[in-house]
Amino acid sequence: MSEESSKKLQEKRKELEEELKKIEYMLDDSINQVRSDVSSFDPRGYIRRKPLSTVGISILIGFLLGKERDKNESTATRSESDDNRLTSTIWYEIKRLAMRKAVAKVGDYIEDFFDEL
Repeated sequence: MSEESSKKLQEKRKELEEELKKIEYMLDDSINQVRSDVSSFDPRGYIRRKPLSTVGISILIGFLLGKERDKNESTATRSESDDNRLTSTIWYEIKRLAMRKAVAKVGDYIEDFFDEL
């Protein structure tokens, strides 16, 4: 009986090893596909092709982040930690710089539009 159970265990082990190899192959394939998709994405090209959409998206994201920040500040206590203040300041600066870039892009787009007329 022990030989029979030993054979069953060995067969089960082989099945599990084969299944594990299949899963590893599928994961490797998925990771490689994601890498190729990410490496082929060119944000600069997308921005150049659709500048107004990009500006609109960046304004929307800034607005939503600002709303979330306002909501968090209204529910937060006055004893906000220094780390939270630093993070808030950094996010504020990032949003401010993104808005400046967006406005500059819109200005450039409008200027190019009128130059073509």
